[in-house]
Amino acid sequence: MRSSTVLGVSLLSLALPFAALADTHALRSRNHHQIAKRASGEVLEKRFSNARFTFYDVGLGACGKTNVPSDFIVALNTPQFTANGNGYPGPECFKMISISYGGKTTSAQIMDECPGCPYGGLDMSRGLFDFFASEDLGVLQGSWEFTDGSGGGAAPAPKPKPTTSKE
Repeated sequence: MRSSTVLGVSLLSLALPFAALADTHALRSRNHHQIAKRASGEVLEKRFSNARFTFYDVGLGACGKTNVPSDFIVALNTPQFTANGNGYPGPECFKMISISYGGKTTSAQIMDECPGCPYGGLDMSRGLFDFFASEDLGVLQGSWEFTDGSGGGAAPAPKPKPTTSKE
């Protein structure tokens, strides 16, 4: 064997343990939302602040229903859309969320998947996006949360107790 080959193999054998350590370090440095899962696979988060909102042309979505631009629907980012398992329709399909931006709040339904959206991000129907701002902006930063007792395995919110007025 040539000495350069022996040297190359020796250096490679020295580098492999460090590469393995680097890989375990990457696993430890994952974002909280990627590792904060219950045994059933449900993500613990329920509210998402500073989320990225964009818009898209709706039609037949990943949940199997066809929508029109005026429907208040969203496409949920892939990491969250598939977080609780795969299948058809996806486990997050038809869930209701509350979205806030610029002092406005409204409800929308998850009807599609957004492969290009970051974790926490939503792609909105044009009608929903227009409710908040002009499409000229292209991208908004806002907050949203699940409102039907889902999204993170949280128990459904308790129903409000009837109040009696004192007259």
